[in-house]
Amino acid sequence: MKHYANLAAVCLLFLLSACSTDKKEIETNALGYLNATGNYLIDEAMPYATKETQENALTFLRDKLIPMTPQEYIQSNTPATIVIDNIEIVNDTAHVKYTKTTPIQTLENEIMMVQEDGHWLVYVPFQIPENPHPNKVEHGKISLPKDTTNNQ
Repeated sequence: MKHYANLAAVCLLFLLSACSTDKKEIETNALGYLNATGNYLIDEAMPYATKETQENALTFLRDKLIPMTPQEYIQSNTPATIVIDNIEIVNDTAHVKYTKTTPIQTLENEIMMVQEDGHWLVYVPFQIPENPHPNKVEHGKISLPKDTTNNQ
């Protein structure tokens, strides 16, 4: 009977250790992604994102959204500071709640992470709009700044 108790204790320690290791990787990768995107450094966010997120959401941000954002706004909204508030792992998905503070705002939000190639990476379900409305993209919490130019 003692043998089973020892075996159960070892299994419990192993599970707790694995969960702790997962949370450390999740926190590290979430912070890498959020610090990069929060400071408009999209290429630096790539290693922390799934391939689908890289190809869709991040490429759209880098190539379409950020070039349309006035430089004055970017400068006034950086630097961003990210604090991870909570990590919840459910099966093969992690939900990371965080607070982003910039000189002009404080936002609480959440990102989803999944395992890809053995690593926890940020997953943003996003389809690139064919013809996005010039003032807003209706997916997630991404919105384009209003076009202040007079294109007639």
